[in-house]
Amino acid sequence: MQSVPKTGVADIVIPVYNQFAYTRALLEGIYRFSDLPFHIYLVDNASTDETTDIDKVYTRDITVVHNAENRGWCVNQGIGMGSNPYVILMNNDVEVSVGWLGNLVAFLDTHPRIGAVGPLNSNSNDWQCVDRVRDKLVPQIPQFLTEDLHERSRILSYHFRRTGILVDGMLAFFCVALKRRVFNEVGLLDEDFVGGGDDDDYCRRLRKAGYVLGLSLDTYVVHHSSTTHRTVFGEDRRRELRRRGLARLREKHPEYFTADGSRS
Repeated sequence: MQSVPKTGVADIVIPVYNQFAYTRALLEGIYRFSDLPFHIYLVDNASTDETTDIDKVYTRDITVVHNAENRGWCVNQGIGMGSNPYVILMNNDVEVSVGWLGNLVAFLDTHPRIGAVGPLNSNSNDWQCVDRVRDKLVPQIPQFLTEDLHERSRILSYHFRRTGILVDGMLAFFCVALKRRVFNEVGLLDEDFVGGGDDDDYCRRLRKAGYVLGLSLDTYVVHHSSTTHRTVFGEDRRRELRRRGLARLREKHPEYFTADGSRS
């Protein structure tokens, strides 16, 4: 399916496979809490649940593509359909809060060499988890007395309105904002990464092209993490895909690895 590019500020690209309840929660949040004009490109990877009829439920500011087969995290397909100056890549198992889009774009725009910006999140397994960032990078982040997504977001906005930090590591692409011109310079994501590692690879490609990465301190999302992978792949298969992804990273970016093969 070909799509006429939609006007706005940001193209939001969301690949999905089943998991309709998560997708619905994400879309409802985008419609309700986004503070900039956007167009959603939702790429359905041959789902068999209610996702097959999602374009009958959501019709405003959205283009839905139904692939004939599961093409994985096929964000390149969605990126190519849009034309807006900012691109947001998202997993469907994310929940957003008030002002999330404007916050990401605002920090992305603070310097022309910031190539990508990610949010703080709820997932304790991710270095972008707000508690881990507080412990290791930004002790000024207050301790929360609530688990509520929107209350945490309000607290962070109060303390860190439209500010962030530059980071030395990688950003996880469960939710990340990039400038479209970056794709024109650096290229699209490497689709040979199947079970993960494409975000790590792209962050390293950004750095090699002279860009830096940012973490927005006033943007907080809930990330349920790997909900689709757990459904599609068993644990043994997920471990094998991670191993293959790490091997490809080592092949493409040997300078980031030590002699024994571990990451430096």
